[in-house]
Amino acid sequence: MPVPLFLIVTIRPDRDRLQEAAEQLGRMRAASLAERGCVSMTLLQEVDDKTDTWVMVEEFVSREAWDEHMASDHNRRGNELLDPLLREPSTLQLLHRHWINPDS
Repeated sequence: MPVPLFLIVTIRPDRDRLQEAAEQLGRMRAASLAERGCVSMTLLQEVDDKTDTWVMVEEFVSREAWDEHMASDHNRRGNELLDPLLREPSTLQLLHRHWINPDS
């Protein structure tokens, strides 16, 4: 049975290009959600006036689905278009669900 994979991406767009970055991320999100293995993709923004730091939370059905996503033409091209809109490279954190046994 495939193990779901979660991805936390911290995105720091150029402060002068926030709208462009948001639009590009919207296009990338739409293309990714059309993939068979992409369960969800949510762009979040900090609430304490740090509107220039965003977090994308993604869920894929498996590591293999995420690998396919990363190799897709739309993802590679989307990142090429996004990179000049960022003030620094995004950071990625891959996670899997932790099953806690409350009886142990």
